[in-house]
Amino acid sequence: MRTALWISFIIAVLILLTMDMVSTQKVLGQEPAYVGAAKCKLCHMKQHKVWSESEHSKAFEVLKPDEQKDPKCLTCHVTGYRTTRQVKSELVGIQCEACHGPGSLYLNIHIKKDKEGARKAGMIAKPNPDSCKTCHNEESPTFKGFDYAKMWEVIKHPK
Repeated sequence: MRTALWISFIIAVLILLTMDMVSTQKVLGQEPAYVGAAKCKLCHMKQHKVWSESEHSKAFEVLKPDEQKDPKCLTCHVTGYRTTRQVKSELVGIQCEACHGPGSLYLNIHIKKDKEGARKAGMIAKPNPDSCKTCHNEESPTFKGFDYAKMWEVIKHPK
């Protein structure tokens, strides 16, 4: 009987250890958090260079001082503000995670080149036009229409 309990315990531990990281994090109650473009740059230097030269990277800087405190503006000009309601210096502008999702749960999986695991952990490999339209829409005071195909050509980066 005692041996059966030990075997059950060992099997349970092995199952927990072999579960993918996401499941373990969800069991532990971790929510995805934004990590910032600087972390992405560690592996994605070419993509970071394209982004850093884009209007997206300067989205916070173009706001007037009073707009930099306006939640209506911050929702689209600070990565993650929509969910965190915080302005963090490492997240100003429209960064990688604005399109690819908060990276804390997929970062370590993505580094290991586990595409499916990273996807399960919340990574959005190919953002769709609807994600862009959360900001590029009629509610924006600078909206002049939105052509996804045309705009993708402006912001696309190497894989």
